Amino acid sequence: MNQSIYNYLKNYDNDVSSINRLLVSAFIHIKKIKVENNINIKNLIINENQQNEFKNFKEFIHIIEITGKRFCFEELVELFEFVISPSDKLVNGAVYTPDDIREFITNETFKRYVGNINTIKIADISCGCGGFLINTSLKIKSLTNKSFKNIFEENIFGIDIQEYSIERTEILLTLLAIKNGEDEKEFKFNLYSNDSLKYNWKEKNKTIGKNGGFDLIVGNPPYVCSRNMDYKTKEAMKAWTTCSTGHPDLYIPFFQIGYELLRKDGILGYITVNTFIKSLNGRAIRQYFSDQKVYLEIIDFEDEQIFNSRMTYTSICFLQNKTSEKLYYLPLKRKKLNNKLRYKEHKYNKLDNEKGWYLQNRKLILQMEAIGIKLGDIYTTRSGVATLKNSIYIFKPVNTKNGFYYIDNDTKVEEGICRDIVNSNMLVKTNKIDNLIEKLIFPYEYDEENKVRVMDIEKIEKDYPYAYDYLVKNKDILATRDKGKGKDYEYWYAFGRNQSLERTNHKLLFPQLAKKGFQSYICSNKNLYFYNGMAVMSDELEKLQILEKLFLTDIFWKYVSSISKHYASGYYSLGRNYIKNFGVFQFSTEDKKYLLNKNLNVDDLNIFINNKYCIK
Repeated sequence: MNQSIYNYLKNYDNDVSSINRLLVSAFIHIKKIKVENNINIKNLIINENQQNEFKNFKEFIHIIEITGKRFCFEELVELFEFVISPSDKLVNGAVYTPDDIREFITNETFKRYVGNINTIKIADISCGCGGFLINTSLKIKSLTNKSFKNIFEENIFGIDIQEYSIERTEILLTLLAIKNGEDEKEFKFNLYSNDSLKYNWKEKNKTIGKNGGFDLIVGNPPYVCSRNMDYKTKEAMKAWTTCSTGHPDLYIPFFQIGYELLRKDGILGYITVNTFIKSLNGRAIRQYFSDQKVYLEIIDFEDEQIFNSRMTYTSICFLQNKTSEKLYYLPLKRKKLNNKLRYKEHKYNKLDNEKGWYLQNRKLILQMEAIGIKLGDIYTTRSGVATLKNSIYIFKPVNTKNGFYYIDNDTKVEEGICRDIVNSNMLVKTNKIDNLIEKLIFPYEYDEENKVRVMDIEKIEKDYPYAYDYLVKNKDILATRDKGKGKDYEYWYAFGRNQSLERTNHKLLFPQLAKKGFQSYICSNKNLYFYNGMAVMSDELEKLQILEKLFLTDIFWKYVSSISKHYASGYYSLGRNYIKNFGVFQFSTEDKKYLLNKNLNVDDLNIFINNKYCIK
């Protein structure tokens, strides 16, 4: 859709009924559809007697016309998804699924189904505005020539937590029928506004209970991370075993819910986040798939982003309610979806549900992990300082004068309460660390045993009065940390977390997200702190120098790119859990001398390391 259309809708009345009337009226007008019988749609059509609405309707029609858009049915679906409020999208994870993805999942699930299409029972248990139900209805229509009226009543089922999403699903399905010549007075739908985490289909719907579940389930489960969930949702998730470890995202239990709603040999097709393959929060769902011996096919888009509105990395998963000792995996680009699918088999009993599923280069990964000593057993890896309000604590001085750092022209704090800090994520661009140094207001001190403790507020007030006044001025802002829990901190002026405050003689700084050839930097200033990125801490400089060399090798990057989380443009996560099992070869004294030669180039380094790791 054209951006001017989106902009108009952004500024339009956000009342659900008003937007529904505008979109329906525009579609009917542009497509020249006559509605003579259907009560629901007739009540939504704006007419000249509704002066203000009619004026807005004409403006909207004009915008669509000057953009040259045909305003087809799929664009109407997209606009209904677009006008879901941002707050609801954040909490309920509503995302528009492109038609080609919906069509692919629909076709593939039908291809696997061997029953009677006339009596098939299909559900979307997080249906949003009904995109998947539209595609499945059209598929049934093409295969059986049943009326849409009968398809809606006998074959398709949907549920969504938002009542207005169910209302919009009914509108779109009704328009689909009318557009195809079925202008019934009313249609009967199996659509429910309820929470799928709690809803019992087999008890609430006699048809599904009698059928023993659904034949097909399709959809796009909600994309909501744990930190954005409300208390009720988190409590409801506890009922599902797939949510028993870590802080799982909301899409995770929808695998279990959907799978357990399938009748024998039933098929489920989802597009969803791919993090369950490797992440800590996916441990329980991996265990569930393994324990249940779920027949599972994964098409992994890896770092390709399918949804324009979300920075998410996705996969298409097909589950079937039949026993399998294996899962099937295929990394694939979206443009090749309709090619012949050639999955690679992986036996469940050979996969590690705890550490993550290594589904590419698995033999090589296991070989590298068996060499030497695991990185996590040698090195201490840390994430950066977490103030939870960097804009207050971290700054680049505009001036330094008479023992003060100036945050801006009117605000200064004492040099004595500040420390140097760098954003080690910036090492993706440069390893010239002097250009990255900022100042950190550091309300901490160390005792004789080098243990850190929060500085007494009285000491700050006495020794650093300007810093004290600055912190007091921002006390209300600091209280908002941790979704308002900041007001309950024992020390209101302390950082939100106590991580990475310890001092070591040396640290190897590196970015948390990186691509091959990334920069790292060994810092021997124990009073230099870091944030956002990562660091390996050690009191032994040579250990870090060896690791810095390993980071440059093809072998290390092959390992990371095989087990780590994908990001756009060839970036991967270097988080501790992704690198801790990499085997560090135990080099001899001569080996170390060779490795630490300043004239050693990357090509020779790779040859040397490949020989040590016996990689050809």
